[in-house]
Amino acid sequence: MRGAVTVAERLRAMVFERQLAPGEFIDEKALAAQWQISRTPLREALKVLAAEGLVELVSGRGSRVVTLTDDDADALFRVMA
Repeated sequence: MRGAVTVAERLRAMVFERQLAPGEFIDEKALAAQWQISRTPLREALKVLAAEGLVELVSGRGSRVVTLTDDDADALFRVMA
């Protein structure tokens, strides 16, 4: 479980820092290779971010970063802090 939390934290930071652009599909294979992890903890982390409203799970397509306004991001950040 700790691995998924760490991966979720990294993904969350990428979303907030706009390293993953709004509307962009997340390339699970590339991230897993880059971070030298299997796709399982990455997928678990994506489920966490989906529950937080940061990504959308698209059946048969993967995960897409939701479009957030600056106000949305500020509100989410305060809640998660």
